[in-house]
Amino acid sequence: MRSSSMILLCSVALVAALAVNERSGTRAVLIEPAVAATPVAAPPPPPAFRTVTSSSCSANGCPTTCEADEALISAICVGSTGAKFSESLVVENGQITASCGPSSTSIVVSCARK
Repeated sequence: MRSSSMILLCSVALVAALAVNERSGTRAVLIEPAVAATPVAAPPPPPAFRTVTSSSCSANGCPTTCEADEALISAICVGSTGAKFSESLVVENGQITASCGPSSTSIVVSCARK
């Protein structure tokens, strides 16, 4: 439908140009084809929430932090018998790092954009 509207518009412009040139006694008509602008899609915004998982708990307690433009919302330590919120939160330079004990198998941290 869009291309048919463009063709109709170009046809009307051509007829109008011919009529103007006919009255002035000139027969040559130069018409440059119309170039349609191609819309550029903006990149999608980053997600509002993100989940980070680490499974190095038995070796180092799986310390996990969010990016500088994110806030740590929750940190859950997952073990073989259940899950619990992290009891080890350390604030350094305005960022929170969550860790788990060696009995945990992984940590799941939720981060939100500030």
